[in-house]
Amino acid sequence: MSIELRLEAAKLCVDWHCALGSYDRCRRVAGDAARLGARVLERDHPLVLMLRNSEAYWLSVLGFNDMASRRFGALVADVKSCRGLDPQIAVAIRNNSAMPWKNTGKWSRAARVYRELLADMEGTRDEADMTLLTVRDNLAEVLSADRHYDEAIALYEHNMDVLLTVAEHGDWRVLRLRNEIARNTWMGGDRDAGEDLWTVLAEDCRRYLGDRDPLTARIRTILLTLATMRGDDQRAEAIARKLRDDHPDDWEDCDFTEAISIVAQGEMGGSQGV
Repeated sequence: MSIELRLEAAKLCVDWHCALGSYDRCRRVAGDAARLGARVLERDHPLVLMLRNSEAYWLSVLGFNDMASRRFGALVADVKSCRGLDPQIAVAIRNNSAMPWKNTGKWSRAARVYRELLADMEGTRDEADMTLLTVRDNLAEVLSADRHYDEAIALYEHNMDVLLTVAEHGDWRVLRLRNEIARNTWMGGDRDAGEDLWTVLAEDCRRYLGDRDPLTARIRTILLTLATMRGDDQRAEAIARKLRDDHPDDWEDCDFTEAISIVAQGEMGGSQGV
């Protein structure tokens, strides 16, 4: 078997172990194959680069972020010096190289990776290119985590404006971006505006996605939490009833115990008043 076929087989094995949840096996298979490929081919051969990327990725997933950051540092340097490399491979590797910084809460380091990558991509790709939108979304995510809410909002709004040129207003991706904009608005200190955005979004999610969609339930849960924090028992009970009566059958992101408790308290209060 040729070395190229052996490396391709190793990639398939990594995918197989990933499907089984054996992430340490993913790391070991990718690492062994990458070292074999580097000995027989070159460090910057596309197959070797992808396997090196896979090893660093799984190291980060497993929590070995210091080791992963060193692997990614050497890998990105090789990617930048490799002429003729498929741009999609280069972007994927550079995008993944921010993982160790994100996992360890070093948001500014992660933002630096995304900013540099975004600067290289903008102007060379169509604005609606999904990879470009993903990198910009990743930058907004780490900026938000670093409390740069206004800049994050601007990036999310940019992505939403672009997405609306190729998708409908009811597209799940558009609604998700509206949720991020609402969250950053609220976290940035404008609590009333943030809650207003979520209130309108909850109705749009219901209209476009349905009552039992996970995003609809998630936005309702946010509104339930805000109403409870504010002491608005009547609004909290109304939202809790919606969550109790119309929620995804297999959804685990919401604490329905809280919703049911609020409904029960309201019903008990109503019974006592009769």
